[in-house]
Amino acid sequence: MITTGSKFLIGSAVLATISAIAYGVTQDGVMGTVGLSSAAVALSFLAGVNLYTRDANVWADEIESVETAPAAVRAPANTVWPFAFALSATVLAVGLVTVQAVFVIGIVLLLVSGAEWTAETWAQRASADADYNAEVRNRMANPLEFPVGAAIGIGIVIYAFSRIMLGLSKTGTTILFAVVGASIITLAYVFAAKPGRSKAAVAVVGVGALVVIAGGAASGLGGERDIHEHETAAGLNEEGVEICTSTEEFEADEKASQSVGSPAAVAATITLDESGQLAYELNGPSAEGADGITLPRSNPNNIVFRNESGDERRLSVDLGTHPSEEEGAEDEVPHYACTALVDDGGAQNITLIVAVPSAAFEDGYSFFVPGVESARLNLVVP
Repeated sequence: MITTGSKFLIGSAVLATISAIAYGVTQDGVMGTVGLSSAAVALSFLAGVNLYTRDANVWADEIESVETAPAAVRAPANTVWPFAFALSATVLAVGLVTVQAVFVIGIVLLLVSGAEWTAETWAQRASADADYNAEVRNRMANPLEFPVGAAIGIGIVIYAFSRIMLGLSKTGTTILFAVVGASIITLAYVFAAKPGRSKAAVAVVGVGALVVIAGGAASGLGGERDIHEHETAAGLNEEGVEICTSTEEFEADEKASQSVGSPAAVAATITLDESGQLAYELNGPSAEGADGITLPRSNPNNIVFRNESGDERRLSVDLGTHPSEEEGAEDEVPHYACTALVDDGGAQNITLIVAVPSAAFEDGYSFFVPGVESARLNLVVP
C-alpha cells in the first residue's frame, strides 16, 4: 500500500519529468530544461526514501510499532514553566521602567524558567516511555539544579535572617543569635545521635527556613531599626562644624581611639609635651636647616600625634583656605584637618593629602593645638 506522502512525491516527480521533456522540445534554451530535470531527480529521490520508510507509518498488524509510534505517545503533562516564563517576562518589563535590580532579577528568572521549560519539553518527547523520559530529564538537569537551587535557597535564608537581625534591637539580635545557634547545635546532635530520621530532619529544616523567610519578609516591610551613625572629627569638619579650632568635647571625641597600632608608613611623629611645645620626629632624614615638617604633595602622609601635656588635646592642621561648598557661595573658607581629642598619654593617627603647595598661601601651612598658643609647628609642602 502506497502512503499519501509517497503518492504526492511520485506524482510530483512524474509531472516534473513530463514538464522537462515538453519544455526541451518546444522551447529554445537549456536553463529551463536543466531546472525541471533537477526537480524531477530530487522528487524521485524523495519518493524513493518515502517509499522505503513508508512515510513513517506502521503496519496495522505490527502491535509493537503501533504502541511506540509518535501518534500513540500520550500528550505532554501539564507544567508550570510556561507560567513561570511569562511571569519572569513581566518582572523583566517592570524592572525595565523601575529599578535595575528588578530588571536583573527578571533576566535571571527568564533564563532559568526558559531552560527548565526547554529541558522538560525535550524530555517528554524523547521516547514513548514516560518513565524513561523522566529519567533522562533528571539525569540531564539534576546535576545543575541541585547545587544551584541549594545556593539560591541558602542565599535567601541568609538574606532573610539579616533582615530580621537589622529589624531587632541590639539586645534582641544578641538573644536571637544565641537561640538560633543553640537550636542548630541541639538539632544536629539529636539527628546525629539517632540516624534514620532523614524525613524528620528535612521537615524541621524546611519549616525553619520558611519561618526565617517569613520573618525576613516581615522585617523588610517594617524597615530597619534606627542605627546611630557615630560622628568622626573629619566628618564634622566637612559639615562645617568648627571642631578643629575648639577645645570642647564633641560626640566624635567620646569613643575615639587613644592608641596607634603601627601604620605602614609614618611620615612623622608629633608630640605635645608638658610645656606646651610641639616636638617632632621624622621617619627618615630631614632637610638641613628645615623649619618644621616637609611633606610631599598629593601623597597620603600618616602623622602620629602623641599627647603628653597632662590634658585632653587635639592636633589640628591649618591648610589655608578653599572654596566654600555651599551652593552659590564664592567666598574662600578656612581649611582645617584635625584629630579627635587625645587623652593624656594617648596617641592618634591623622592622614594628610595636600594637593596645593604651602607657598600658595601667604602664611603657609602649620600644625597647632587649640587652646595652647605656644604649640605651633610649620608644615612645608613643596
